[in-house]
Amino acid sequence: MGRKAQTLDNLLQNTKPKEACLIWQGCKDKDGYGLSSIKGIKMPAHRAVMSFLTDVSGQYVLHKCTNRDCINPEHLYLGDQQQNVQDQIDAGTFVYGSKNGMAKLTEELVQEIRTSPLSNMEWAVKLNLHYSTVWDARNRKWKQVK
Repeated sequence: MGRKAQTLDNLLQNTKPKEACLIWQGCKDKDGYGLSSIKGIKMPAHRAVMSFLTDVSGQYVLHKCTNRDCINPEHLYLGDQQQNVQDQIDAGTFVYGSKNGMAKLTEELVQEIRTSPLSNMEWAVKLNLHYSTVWDARNRKWKQVK
């Protein structure tokens, strides 16, 4: 016997109310977002919900609430990457600096680089980093470091 066809009602039945949110009870990804599929295509559950309501092509599905596993249609809206980042900043969940798992430097090291008489190339060799990483730390990125 085949699986039941995925519908918006089926998705919403797989939730548990928590305050005004509808918390996804199915599988979740490593970041806590619900996982679902429509016609064999895996996608975040909140994106699946929105795809039943509107065309989501080329857009991000964002949360008005800060619950990653919420799929309440009233808490979802379409936006772009810039809005997504701004939402993260506003909610205090944006990861930057040494908290970013990909960071090659720390705030302390950036401060040392900025005040040092060593050239960018000397720092790059010393730290075994690409020249542009040091240049970015001095000139463009790490704005949170004064």
